[in-house]
Amino acid sequence: MKHHHGKSPATLGMAFAAIGIVFGDIGTSPMYAMHEALKTPGLYTGDVAVVGVASLIFWTLTLIVSVKYLMFITLVDNDGEGGVFALAAVLKARMGSASALAHTALVALVIMSAALLFADSLITPPLSIMAAIEGVEMISPHAEPFIMPVSIAILIVLFGAQRFGTQALSRFFSPIMLSWFIIIGLLGLKEVAARPDVLAAMSPVYAFNLAIQLSWPQFFGLFGSVLLAATGAEAIFVDMGHFGRRPIGLAWYGVAMIALLLSYFGQSAWLLAHAETEKNAFFAIVPQVMLIPFVMLATLASIIAGQAVISGTFSIVNQAIRQGYLPRIKVLQTSEAVRGQIYVPTVNYLLLAGSILLVLGFGSSSELASSYGFAISATMLLTTLAFSAVILVVWKWSVWKVVIFVFFALPLDVLFFISTVTKLPSGHFFTLILTMVVAWFMVAWLVGDRFLMRRAQRIDIPVEDFAEITALRKDLHLQARPALFFQHLPFPSDVKVTPFALLQQVQVTSMMYQPAVIVEFLASPAPHVAENDRLSVHEYSHGIKLVHVNVGYWEAISLAPVLKLGQDRGWWAREEELVYYSVRENLRLARKQGLPWYVRWQFMMLHRLDQPVTRALKLDPVRCVELGISVDI
Repeated sequence: MKHHHGKSPATLGMAFAAIGIVFGDIGTSPMYAMHEALKTPGLYTGDVAVVGVASLIFWTLTLIVSVKYLMFITLVDNDGEGGVFALAAVLKARMGSASALAHTALVALVIMSAALLFADSLITPPLSIMAAIEGVEMISPHAEPFIMPVSIAILIVLFGAQRFGTQALSRFFSPIMLSWFIIIGLLGLKEVAARPDVLAAMSPVYAFNLAIQLSWPQFFGLFGSVLLAATGAEAIFVDMGHFGRRPIGLAWYGVAMIALLLSYFGQSAWLLAHAETEKNAFFAIVPQVMLIPFVMLATLASIIAGQAVISGTFSIVNQAIRQGYLPRIKVLQTSEAVRGQIYVPTVNYLLLAGSILLVLGFGSSSELASSYGFAISATMLLTTLAFSAVILVVWKWSVWKVVIFVFFALPLDVLFFISTVTKLPSGHFFTLILTMVVAWFMVAWLVGDRFLMRRAQRIDIPVEDFAEITALRKDLHLQARPALFFQHLPFPSDVKVTPFALLQQVQVTSMMYQPAVIVEFLASPAPHVAENDRLSVHEYSHGIKLVHVNVGYWEAISLAPVLKLGQDRGWWAREEELVYYSVRENLRLARKQGLPWYVRWQFMMLHRLDQPVTRALKLDPVRCVELGISVDI
């Protein structure tokens, strides 16, 4: 594992950058978290409720963010990277020849986590933007009819800007979010100074006193709303590879946590002085003269929060493609200088359509918030379970250390998970349905891709056998021109199979290119692959070469290393000499022994989105030959 111990100026710079990216989502939570918690059905809106909710939020942020994520979860990294793929890679490297059940559980962990993050990313932009725009109601009560159309317009602009990349805009993220944190902190401090007794909420006694007064439905309903204060905490782990553990911790403890707590305590102080109010205290504590610019700043902060999760979704989808969990849909690099700046058109359109439907369907941030927490709580629970497996199986912590962590983190996550599940009916089970649909499609792709691989194994033959057969042919013409043949299916690295494109080309033309270079891209469990480990070359008779290209899940596939290898070894002088061959499966419905009906149509739909490798590599189409193979599914 790689630990980040940069010098002080570098650490401060990375911490400043982290403020704008990592804490955009959790930084906008004060707009709705306290308000939603106090709207819990049946909750008494007196001093006990106000201080009790403030206490619950304080301890939620402390235990989940400060302790669980920053002290424990971020200890795990895979070559410096965090997120679900890092946890899965660490576990997979240790499992080796573990049982099929263990491997299935690991795949399920990745699929469910990715599906939940997609659901989170779909809900965050409309929720944050609507919550900010609703602040105009404090300026004019007649502004309510304009909230939905303005929110939709902002969403269209936000998603429409994705194709241009966010490199230029991201330079302003950190200054804007730093200004946001300073202002909400100062506004909260002003109210706390008027009612310093609200700081007593730091005692867990107030949270306990409120909890014991509630019925079970009220208890779970309240905790489901309180979790909204911690939404975005998972970004700490996901974005760890971009900034490092130490800068993220510095940004949290030095800026974000202080500002958030002052904001929540400030709202509580105002509510203690304004009993029985139905106003959102977050906007109510803003002086009237500042309200218009503050709503504009809140909208900018919400856009940044939405941008952060959109970019995160693009990264997760890109990683899933690299690991074979999704087809090779189009991924565009929007910046040549910054590797992580990518744009995935298909996903962007889905998120835009879904966000607009959410605004139209739910109508307000309050209604949408009821279905929001489930994705967060389920992701946190899965992360805790995976981390527990790492410290037990991989790191082999002593039993008492594992027990201490599990008994601290697991009950907390289970409590929040159950609480958000009880809120699903009010959200019409939207998040759960969306998560299951995304997971279903990912499972369909995995099952269908492996089915294609098994069917292809009936046709393809080992490269070594193909070279021997080729040597026996007397009618074979050797063409003094190099060609590249791409392997069309993800065979394991130890299975050296002749691609169907090469088999069919030789069979039809009785001609063998010299050299005939087979190129196969292999997904590495690591986020980055060292250049020394990038290529693995195997040479056979009759000019047949096999090149394995190892690609990390944070990296884009590239032909550049192969082209340089060919020039260094004298296989070709210029790239323009090459001809590229690939294959495309033409799927046909099978009457017998095909794919199960419950994944067949999803796989066929995803297969249409699967780009040929030549298109993914942006090769000159004039020199690309795509052959077809019919497969019954």
